[in-house]
Amino acid sequence: MTLRSGRPAYAIILLVLSALYVCATSGPFLYSLFVPNDDIERVVAALREGGTPSMEADNVVEEAKTAVGCLTRAIHVGSGFGSTIGFHLSGSRAPEQTKVSQATYVMWFQKRDKPMLIAITLYENDAGQKAYGISRAELRQLVEGYTVPLLLFGVSCFLARKRRSPVLAQ
Repeated sequence: MTLRSGRPAYAIILLVLSALYVCATSGPFLYSLFVPNDDIERVVAALREGGTPSMEADNVVEEAKTAVGCLTRAIHVGSGFGSTIGFHLSGSRAPEQTKVSQATYVMWFQKRDKPMLIAITLYENDAGQKAYGISRAELRQLVEGYTVPLLLFGVSCFLARKRRSPVLAQ
């Protein structure tokens, strides 16, 4: 099946789906660039010498500073958002919803010669309690997270491009 334009219908459908996939994977990162999470920004500032972390992040920041020194430079390279719901099997309490926000940075520290890929995660429950985590991130996951949608989009653009009709030899 082809459309009037001569493009196959499957290519147009694949192009639309791959464009949605690219938007879904890069959307949280672009959103976090324009509307950064204040709590995570405070943790990054606290990893530098001048910032002060919130009470919940104090221990995590101090452990990181002890291990690798103060932050000298940070580049924001990825973000993710999520939510989980926990049900109690006894049924005695209402389900708990936990919002998870994660920002991934390439960071340079005083005690390290090379940059590190670091994920800062914020967990917040319905009651407003917050917990933080700072961990090394996997470069493979970051590359796969952005490469697969972009490759699929590129292939779908190639398939959906307008082809010239072959000239009939007479």
